[in-house]
Amino acid sequence: MIVHAIPEYINEKEYGAGNWKAVEGTCLALAEAEIQAKTLRFNDKMPEAILSELTPDTRHLLIEYSFWPDLQAEAKRQYPQLNVHVRTHNAEAYQYIHRYRRGRRDYIKLRLWRKFLELIARDSRSRSASDSLLGISVWDNQNYWRWLPGHASVLYLPYFSPWPFLRSNVEPRVWDQRQNVIVSMGGNFDPSGLLNVENLNTMATKLPVISNDSWQFQLTWWSQWFERVPNVQANIEILRHCDEPWDLLCQVRALAVLTYLGFGFKTTIVDGLAAGCHVIVHPKLVNRLPPEVAQLCLICDPSNNEHVARLAAELSSPPPSHDINRKLRGNAVKVLRSTLKGG
Repeated sequence: MIVHAIPEYINEKEYGAGNWKAVEGTCLALAEAEIQAKTLRFNDKMPEAILSELTPDTRHLLIEYSFWPDLQAEAKRQYPQLNVHVRTHNAEAYQYIHRYRRGRRDYIKLRLWRKFLELIARDSRSRSASDSLLGISVWDNQNYWRWLPGHASVLYLPYFSPWPFLRSNVEPRVWDQRQNVIVSMGGNFDPSGLLNVENLNTMATKLPVISNDSWQFQLTWWSQWFERVPNVQANIEILRHCDEPWDLLCQVRALAVLTYLGFGFKTTIVDGLAAGCHVIVHPKLVNRLPPEVAQLCLICDPSNNEHVARLAAELSSPPPSHDINRKLRGNAVKVLRSTLKGG
């Protein structure tokens, strides 16, 4: 038996969020790989409930996130036959420092670095108590997880967009039928989200002046999460309600992902590519993307006038055809088959 353990907070209320999409993708890949797994939703405050669902016949435990190393170790102690696999979503210690990004003085605070070291220690214990780590990011695997102590293998389990399967009735529009819109899927008022808004504001100021095309700009900002919205340029429309992000991506010409803060994988990039959009990313982010994804993106630092001029020319033509989402899905299926059917 295989148990796929998912924290309860990743649920329908998180519809469209990166963690929700990543888990949905894993569930779809398990099904395509013909791996029968028991899905277990557990309370993240009481992860020990997972133990009661394990039996001597349980061969594999696949758990989302690296937050529960003590639970992993206890599971292996009670069930020596068990193989534990952790789906890593972020390089957690790097993520904490990167997204913290306040004033420089804040970086001398001891509590900041104490938390950083605590996360390093927790992720190290998670690797030590695992048989494999299934990372969502090649960069994170190579520059974080492989450096941590422990003997667990570190494998790349790519993210692919689940939307074409979950919303199969919605087809991406052909280029000539798309709106001349650049949309950005806004985050929140943390440094990463604010940096995205700052760069979108700059792009919305410069691009209409340089481009021969008449571009509109939209920023999604889910009202169920936040009652207030950021300050934006007059030509940026804030979408307070976006019930179906995939449907929106299928009808616009470009998606802008203009923050480079945070690790893991910015899932919206692959969503945009799968929907047939041009996807614009910041140059400080592109080096952390898998090469097969990076080569399909347009690179622009909105503060650089030459970058914006080049972007204006690139946006005038439709993106090249590709099947990146199918390839990523196929690779995910192969990794799950080799990992979960081998023991």
